[in-house]
Parts: sequence; C-alpha cells; structure tokens
Amino acid sequence: VLKAREEHGEAILGLAGRDVVLNAFIIYDWRELRGTGACDFYVATKGPDGPVEAACVVFHDREFDSIFFCGSREGIRAMLAELRPRKAVLPRVRPEELGAVVEALGSSVGPIYDALLMTCDEASFRPLIRHRVIKLGPEHAELYRALMAGREDRPMRLSLKEAREKLSDPDRPVFAILHEGRIASVAMLYLSMPEVSLVGGVYTVPELRNKGFATSATAAATREALRRSELAALIVRADNKPAVRVYEKVGYRVHERLKWVCVGLDYPP
Repeated sequence: VLKAREEHGEAILGLAGRDVVLNAFIIYDWRELRGTGACDFYVATKGPDGPVEAACVVFHDREFDSIFFCGSREGIRAMLAELRPRKAVLPRVRPEELGAVVEALGSSVGPIYDALLMTCDEASFRPLIRHRVIKLGPEHAELYRALMAGREDRPMRLSLKEAREKLSDPDRPVFAILHEGRIASVAMLYLSMPEVSLVGGVYTVPELRNKGFATSATAAATREALRRSELAALIVRADNKPAVRVYEKVGYRVHERLKWVCVGLDYPP
C-alpha cells in the first residue's frame, strides 16, 4: 500500500472510470482536490513497482473521514488494513466488497446501512418545481446557519464566515425554498463534472414536510445538475421511503444497491 503519486493517476482513473457514477468522488478529487490538503490518495499494488490493483481517497471532513475506493477486493482489504481509520464513513461499498471491509477493520466497524445510488438523465427528469426556489448566496448566510444548527438529525454549527464561504462556492450551489422568513427546504450539488453531478444535502424542516417542498428543491438542484452534466446522481438510505418517493417523482431510478459502512461512529445516510 503506497501513498499515490502522479504516475499512478492513469491507473486510478482507469479503475474509477469503470463506473463513473459510483466512483465520482474518486475521479473528482483526483482531478480537482489532489494536493490541496483536503484529501489523500492511496493505491494497492502487487509489489513496489507492480500494477495498481485498487485505489482509495480519504477525504478529511470536520469530525471524521469519508473513504471511497475501487478495485480488487484484495487491494481494498490491504488499503483499509493499512489505513485503520478511527472515525470514518465508507458511503459506497458494494455488497461483494463488504466482507473485505469487515475483515480489514474488524470490531471497529459500526452500523451498516442499506443505501440506494440513484441516477436521473434528461429523458427521465420531471421538473416538478411548484414553489419558488432560489439559489442561496452569501446574503443568506444567517438563515443558512440557523437551518444547519437546528437540524434534528445532524446539527452543524457554522460560523458566519463559513456559511458565507459555502454559499459563495459556484461549484456547490445550494437551492432553497424560503417560507415565513426562514429556509424551509434545501438541496445542493456536491460536485459537478461532465459525466455526472452529485445532488445531496436534501433537507426539509420537520414541521413543513409533506408540502412538496423537498420535491421542488430536489428538482431545482437536479435541473442544474443536468445543465452541467450528462447525469444527476444521489444516494439515499434504502428504508427512507418518503425520500425515495420524492426522488422517483423527479425521475431518479436505482443505479446500484450499496452498503453504507460506519467506522467508530454512527452517521447514517
């Protein structure tokens, strides 16, 4: 297991390119974030100068790492056994890879959730935008801070500066519905590249659910995703039936059934 170098790039992108939707974070992070300190790349090779069998990116978030990998099960097992993450989420594990993950990480593996990777294209997209949806800007930073801090599922405390920076990023636009002076519902783009854009962060405040807000916000984010890319994609917990129904209404279909693996914490999809 080696820290990836420039000469490994072709092999990494070759492995990840076998399923661009599944491996979008690996491809994007190699192209855009490598060398910024936001993430680290590793490869598993057969011998010091052998071919690359597997690759992974470890993205460093506030409280834990997110780990995405591709390649052979033996290579995946070797990388995870070497890395031994203490707090991490492995959001896109194929069922046939789960055994290698558990073997490598043992008792540190926490809850494992069933997840759906879903995709939408121009042909299937239904722009069900029945409310006024705006793209948030830095002028909405206070409202955004209040929304994120008040989330009942995973509250996030942002400084005003952090909120302004998030809402100023043209690559990760946040779409929202405002209702009675606050944000009622949001959806955003996590990343965009020509092949696929990833939609996520869909959330509606509990007392304003079942009004179609999430459908409108998701449709607005998906419309922007398809303006930038050939496909829009998102991941959702398989048993979150209300969310799955929203995404199906907008035009998403299941691309792959996955496992979402937590290590040292419980952070569901």
